[in-house]
Amino acid sequence: MIQVRNHRGRSHLGLLPKTEHNQIHQKTTSAKPDFGKITEIVTSSGELNDIPLLMPLLAQLSHEDRWFAWISPPVNLPRSLLENAGIDLNKVILLYPDAHHSVLQLARKALSAGTCHAVISWAEEISEHEIKNLEQSARQGRSNGILIRGRHHH
Repeated sequence: MIQVRNHRGRSHLGLLPKTEHNQIHQKTTSAKPDFGKITEIVTSSGELNDIPLLMPLLAQLSHEDRWFAWISPPVNLPRSLLENAGIDLNKVILLYPDAHHSVLQLARKALSAGTCHAVISWAEEISEHEIKNLEQSARQGRSNGILIRGRHHH
């Protein structure tokens, strides 16, 4: 099961098939900038292979003009799976946390830099304050973020 939550209260994943109605709606709403949004996706494990519906979106995002940053992705992502899904790996930047930079620090930096149109991060639980910081960074860099995490079992 996949849960998708947009922290602005709206869904913007764009997984609808292109129809004339959708194209008209996209044209009329694209006049205002649609940046600064953070969407959280919760899966059973946090692994990308749990969410095959996300692959077309990732492929679409990889064909934009600016970079598409992936922060701390699962290490077991087969290159062939990504290429077969249509993801342009030449537009994807992979970033991993280290002793000096956490996943959230890397996400804020990538979102605010202005060089990435979207940033997808794999992280654990995140506070509302941290989400607001990510939204602010995304607005500054005219970008959007996607957070993927595994469901916590109690």
